[in-house]
Amino acid sequence: MTNRRGPNYELRALLTEAGWTQEALARAVNALGAEIGAVLRYDRTAVAHWLAGTQPRHPVPQLAAEALTRRIGRSVTPEAAGFPAVSRGAVPVDPVAGFTALCRADADAGRRVPLHQRPYRVADTAVPGPPGPPALGGPLGGRTVATLALSDAVVFFAGSIDTHGGRHARSALAAYLADDVAPLLHAGLTQRLRAEVLVTASRLAFLLARMYEDGLLHGVAQRYYTYAHRLAGEAGDRSAWSVVVRAMSAQAQRLGHLSSALQLAEAAHRGARSAPPAQQAYVQTQLAVVLARSGDRREALTAIARAERAADRATSPAAPFDSYPRAALHFQTSAVLESLGDLQGALAALRRAAGERSAADVRGRALTQARFGQLLLRTGHLDEACAAWDGFLAAQERLRSGEAERAVRDMRRALQPHRNRKPAAELLARTVRGR
Repeated sequence: MTNRRGPNYELRALLTEAGWTQEALARAVNALGAEIGAVLRYDRTAVAHWLAGTQPRHPVPQLAAEALTRRIGRSVTPEAAGFPAVSRGAVPVDPVAGFTALCRADADAGRRVPLHQRPYRVADTAVPGPPGPPALGGPLGGRTVATLALSDAVVFFAGSIDTHGGRHARSALAAYLADDVAPLLHAGLTQRLRAEVLVTASRLAFLLARMYEDGLLHGVAQRYYTYAHRLAGEAGDRSAWSVVVRAMSAQAQRLGHLSSALQLAEAAHRGARSAPPAQQAYVQTQLAVVLARSGDRREALTAIARAERAADRATSPAAPFDSYPRAALHFQTSAVLESLGDLQGALAALRRAAGERSAADVRGRALTQARFGQLLLRTGHLDEACAAWDGFLAAQERLRSGEAERAVRDMRRALQPHRNRKPAAELLARTVRGR
């Protein structure tokens, strides 16, 4: 920590406005630290030092400002919270320039750590409306001679996430974006080819966002999602734009920001009305999940029915961004039914999801089994839950995935009350040995 002159009256005023104690702010900062993969243990004493004028090190000012933003409901900057300004440079208005700067910072080991410490910002969940009608005829993002290498990269990195988890090959994708994709976006391309490259770059940015999200680095994941939807918008591709905004909704939902998640899901729904059936199914399942979490039973069931009809119409090949696996549809259906209180229906949907997961989708299979274990335990089936978790752990050991690691912790918490039962004790001992 470093010192600043005089007490921090700005922070004290914001604490009063928020109705927070010093301990409450410390807890909120610690919780935000978990969203960027940092283990923080601040308490009221630390906040007392900040109020007295001590300047915490990066990224704590940013985390404190975001915590106050969420609590108060308006944007609070670190400077408004009484922390000295940090030079960030101008934010590029042009999406290509901003995306290029982000990729280069991420590929630079010396600049990567501050980037990864950026908090998730609720204020940044607001997105503009979908792009207008495309100026170019025909769909974008197809596999063409000019975009062959980029298309191969999409297939490779999408498969890597499913097979190995989001923490695998992440730096490789960041370097590929900085060294190969960004220069293409600045090259003198024809209008049609530039639009094709923009859509493919959007897909690769989306995949890197997924990697960071799976690694529980939510702030940098949000930045890549933001540029993914901006690049798709620049190309005029409403379908690609909607796919990204749908993923942003799922991220907001997982982090507990239900209002933002619903706004994003509804924006994706509006943008995907003329999208191919597979993309419509993908968008509708997320809308259904958020509506169910919001308590809107009728609209949630309507959205999941739309997703099922769209999935039935989908005939596209099993390629990233051009298909929506039935297993994923069943997985989301289970989440909808669970939120609506239909645990038996949720279990039945999860069984279908587990049965239809591709052998290559190790991550999806693992997370399905983890959810299966939780639901089985909730319905009083300890032995079956332990069998499901046994399958989950077998798959989890092959992954580099923060989501899978969190599922292990959730499993351990769920099994603690049953630790004297043999199957539960064996699983708990197994996860201790695996640490």
